[in-house]
Amino acid sequence: MVFLVVGDANADISSTLARFPDEGDDVPMTSLGYGSGGSGANVATALAKLGARARLVTAVGNDPGAEIALRAAREAGVDLSFVETHQAVATGHCVVAISPGGERTFLSFRGANAAVSCPDLAAVFQDVVHLHVAGHALLGGAQGTTTLALMAEANRREIPISLDICLPLVRARAAELFALAPRFSVLFGNQSELGALAASCEAAIAELLAAGVPLVVGKLGAEGAVVAEGPARTFLPPFPADVRDTTGAGDGFVAAFLYAWRRGASTANAGRLGNAAGALVVSRLGAATSLPGQEELSHLLSGHGIELDSFLFANENPTIGRET
Repeated sequence: MVFLVVGDANADISSTLARFPDEGDDVPMTSLGYGSGGSGANVATALAKLGARARLVTAVGNDPGAEIALRAAREAGVDLSFVETHQAVATGHCVVAISPGGERTFLSFRGANAAVSCPDLAAVFQDVVHLHVAGHALLGGAQGTTTLALMAEANRREIPISLDICLPLVRARAAELFALAPRFSVLFGNQSELGALAASCEAAIAELLAAGVPLVVGKLGAEGAVVAEGPARTFLPPFPADVRDTTGAGDGFVAAFLYAWRRGASTANAGRLGNAAGALVVSRLGAATSLPGQEELSHLLSGHGIELDSFLFANENPTIGRET
């Protein structure tokens, strides 16, 4: 059972700030880190750390940043056979500025990510049971063409597809996003992304459901998550966390949700596992290196009286979430 992931792989330069600067300001960094990032690579890495088989479709440059971008995925055991290396385009980089409260701001150079070409479809889909699309992969160019080809092949094979939207996609291609909606089995978005798509998060969720997405999951940060199916809304409170850096929390949520859901968990329990993963990620600095494995998730859940295996497959627990 392989999760195929298409999306960006970046070398992240992360900095914590004494305060977030105004334009033209001069503010000192309190720490500096250099590590693996990019939503595609992060989700694939998180899935592998949870024990799933993950395969990544992306591209890097022939430069030192490539090793940094792919290091966490390689160490986690992600299949990198379909990662391209471009000679004339640099690896994607992302400067991550982390405010004192833990909120992250991205300044991104997509580089080789946008140049990925379509792999051999028969080979890349071997043993695949799910295709996950990180939102940047639909922005256009060669990567956009490749992603649409992968989606068409997944539809032909009746393989479920998930999408995690991003602000650039919402701002540049909202109409195309709604047109593609019926092709996704589940769509994820955070508060900023959903709020940019419509007048409110709820309005965006309702519009996406009406457009044909059967399942929409809102990542609500400190408010937890909401799982929306038809008229039903299940609100899932967060797990307590000492927030240091929110980078990668959404990717950890998505991977944990997909991992649980594809193993047969209810959507509500999948969302709870996503919240647990997000709580662990925000308590640490960095993106891919902060993503938890099964043992860490099991430890967190046990502190709340939940066994991981029974949690994945148990019916909804009304004491943890509430439906409206």
